[in-house]
Amino acid sequence: MSPLRNWAAGSLLVLALSSAHAARSGNQSDALTALLPARAAYFDPAKSGTGVAVDVGADGFVFLTYYGYDTLGAPTWYAIQGPWTPSNEAQRRATGIIGRLNQPLLYATGGQCITCDFTQGPSAQVSPLPVTVAWTSPRHLELQIGNQDWHMDAVEYAVADSNLLAGTWQLTISWDGDSAPDAATSVAARTQIMKVEPGVAFGHPPLPTNVSLDANAAPSITLPPPGSIAFTVDQVAPCAPGPLRLGQYGDAFADIFSAIQASDALANFPSGAYLAPMLWYDAATRRGGLDVVTRATGVDTTTLVLGPNNIHFDLYIEPDHVVGHGIVQGKDLKKVPSGYWLPDATMLNLVMQRVPDSLSERSIYPCQLY
Repeated sequence: MSPLRNWAAGSLLVLALSSAHAARSGNQSDALTALLPARAAYFDPAKSGTGVAVDVGADGFVFLTYYGYDTLGAPTWYAIQGPWTPSNEAQRRATGIIGRLNQPLLYATGGQCITCDFTQGPSAQVSPLPVTVAWTSPRHLELQIGNQDWHMDAVEYAVADSNLLAGTWQLTISWDGDSAPDAATSVAARTQIMKVEPGVAFGHPPLPTNVSLDANAAPSITLPPPGSIAFTVDQVAPCAPGPLRLGQYGDAFADIFSAIQASDALANFPSGAYLAPMLWYDAATRRGGLDVVTRATGVDTTTLVLGPNNIHFDLYIEPDHVVGHGIVQGKDLKKVPSGYWLPDATMLNLVMQRVPDSLSERSIYPCQLY
């Protein structure tokens, strides 16, 4: 039983949560998924012919090679390698930088030429030129070497960044109420299969979508940037033998929805109003997000209202992997235990792993909710 789905689980639980968090400091979880650079080739479209290739080890060790030209126009390359320095949540939210590679610029000489037999490996030396590398998203980096700088994006292969969220994913959401692995003060991770329609607005067939803020929305809640692309999360099928997905939008959203107050702005809509996840991507800022909205469908339009409270996920998107950090926004309108509902605290993890489109979620208990 999840304490976020049943606030009446007992006063002992609430007391345990309150005391466990009495000495808690900071505004972030101790268990958030690390944000790492994307393994990719990057280039600056304004400075063609130069770029970098980036690889990342499982422990966050980054190897970056720079390919360009010397003063005579001959091709050359440099390397920057070392441990990744991630930004903490406060730094990320203030600066937009998810992390840096703070290492010297290396150049190598004396290695094998393309038409020569191998005789010995190259020798590496530290360049006197200062270098900084910072990522503002997994697929965009800012590189400065000496007095020159580049604004580099990961190369798009076949699928544009704006459509990377489309497809079939295994989605997991967890809520870290405390750093201790204690079942009484943590919410179990919930996992489901989620299908995201490519470039389709809310509604089938696609309908014009209006998104607005609730009149009582908390000041920290904002609409996605103008021009953002909204993505539909497929609603789950009714319970039936064999393949099924359960709940309005699946089990992973159960705790999130139970903590969000629906807007009363759509209370009189003939079709009724209900909570729904809203995925969006903004190409201009390379930002992605997931918010919870109140949804109502009319004859020829879909209306979405954000607020009065919300749990917002910043999404960091790679072609086969998405990481999101959840931020609690606004008042505790559903009486969530205080250890969990900490305004502007970043305590939620969202992880999406791409899976084959043919994959459907199945239950070992057909026609039963679980």
